[in-house]
Amino acid sequence: MLRRDQAVLAGLSAVLVGVALSLGLPSAIAPATQPTVQPLASGQLRPYVEGVVGPLEQVSPLSARTQAERNAVALVFSGLVRLGPDQTIVPDLADTWDVDSGGAHWTFHIRADATWHDGVAVTADDVAFTVRTLRSADYRGPGAASWKGVSVTVVDRLTVRFDLATPLGGFLQAATQPLVPAHILDGISVQVLSSAASPFGRQPTGAGPYRLATLVPGRVRLVPVTRSRSASTAGPGAGGSPTPPIDGLRTDAPPLVPPRPASVLSAIEFRVYDNAAAVVQAFRNGELDAASGLTPVQDSELLNVPGTRLIRYPGTTLLAIVLNLRRTHPEFRDPAVRKALLAALDRDGIVNTALWGFALRADGLIPPSSWAFDPTVNQPIAGDPTGAAAALQKAGWARTDTSWKVPGVADPFAIDLLSADAPSNPTSFAVADAVVADWRRLGLAVTHTGLSPAELSTTRLQVGDFGAALLSVNIGLDPDLYPLLASTQTVTTGSNFSGFQDAGLDKLLSAARAPGSTEARKAAYSALQRQLTTGSYLLPLAFRDVVVVVSDRVTGPVVRAVADPADRFWDVLTWRLAVGRT
Repeated sequence: MLRRDQAVLAGLSAVLVGVALSLGLPSAIAPATQPTVQPLASGQLRPYVEGVVGPLEQVSPLSARTQAERNAVALVFSGLVRLGPDQTIVPDLADTWDVDSGGAHWTFHIRADATWHDGVAVTADDVAFTVRTLRSADYRGPGAASWKGVSVTVVDRLTVRFDLATPLGGFLQAATQPLVPAHILDGISVQVLSSAASPFGRQPTGAGPYRLATLVPGRVRLVPVTRSRSASTAGPGAGGSPTPPIDGLRTDAPPLVPPRPASVLSAIEFRVYDNAAAVVQAFRNGELDAASGLTPVQDSELLNVPGTRLIRYPGTTLLAIVLNLRRTHPEFRDPAVRKALLAALDRDGIVNTALWGFALRADGLIPPSSWAFDPTVNQPIAGDPTGAAAALQKAGWARTDTSWKVPGVADPFAIDLLSADAPSNPTSFAVADAVVADWRRLGLAVTHTGLSPAELSTTRLQVGDFGAALLSVNIGLDPDLYPLLASTQTVTTGSNFSGFQDAGLDKLLSAARAPGSTEARKAAYSALQRQLTTGSYLLPLAFRDVVVVVSDRVTGPVVRAVADPADRFWDVLTWRLAVGRT
């Protein structure tokens, strides 16, 4: 239900899309294409220039498929609410919102001064049109089916209501969904709107802080929108208070929120390259103010460029090993075995080598940066190969000359660890290689098979044709583990790839995602976290940072937790370039 392919409500297909996106990063070894950039006119201020890996061929939230396209969408379009400092959510196109006591009915009130870039007022019809398009059976773009179970009603010109079949505590995150203009798109088929060739994506009209000025091969230029915006009031949980915006049922008087500032940057320009190696070279040549979408190795290497620093945003993307826990795979059904396999891994070494330190070791499935994380119930499993071997023996496994034997099985046990292939995602492939090396040191017979993202998710994971696999899954800013572990999600269209089913765990998963007070939701997540530690249903490795290489000329970006790399533009209106650049 969350924007950008995060799973919240019925996010089964959303998680699959997110996995495919995470595993399908562009290769860093393809031939480079140098963008053709026209010289600036005399006296014209140079914009903030960021190098990205393409393609970036269209700018529409209904059809953006690459990270570069999602970056541009985040600047050109707005949602009812947006991300604020720390873990807050603040008003955007809506200035206030209300929710019933059960969290099933949400009403948003759109700002009277909110307009599209063409000057037409933003109305409730635009919200309804956007959501109905995303819910359409004909929609084939990003986030397909992610709004299933949510109906939308236009109450009046500036008021819209959402009715949730399953009330969710994280619904406010969904309201960050970028909206599109009904007055331009109504009457165009959903298939066309969600197509990568959609004409709207080439000439978008948004309501965000920037508008598209230039979209040509190799270069996209965005310029700030100049308009006045009156001060507004925040909705429940939206800001000012140190309380995180997790309590969707707060009824306190909302604090005043000052109007958004005008952009300090004269423009934002994305220069688009075929591969990360070309981005690296352009940054070394001094052509860029920032570079994004690189591998950890490349991020680290660019630190050698004088006047360069890295900005690391804590991410919610989890690298984890999923084991097949179906009854057809009894070897992994014992939690003690799963914990032993995790203890055999040097996760700190994996973070420092395969991930070059740009990640946080994961001792659970909830990001430590999250409001839902409870450090008091967190029980890290230390890397201990000797202890892991002893634990396997205690569980009835027997060491042989070539591997281990599982109780009741005559032949030595062998594991084929699946992951994305190196061309699709060299980082995930390297992490999987490190896991294989550690398990081999334990004495296990392990092989590593890299597959295309489509083959990995569709032909192997969804149908349960695997023993172990490395996944990259976006848990989200309001973490929802229901799609990954609930019994109902073991169907072929679901995301519980392990196949594990447990009624007790289902209750905890449902309680954690349900609406409630801040205290109630934190208590629910603590109970869930305690059970996740006991069960070790997935083997967590690391939470990856979102890393951007920037020149010291750039000032202003403030670090906060992000679910998607495009979230880092949350404070872009305060970014600056060094004075005197021409």
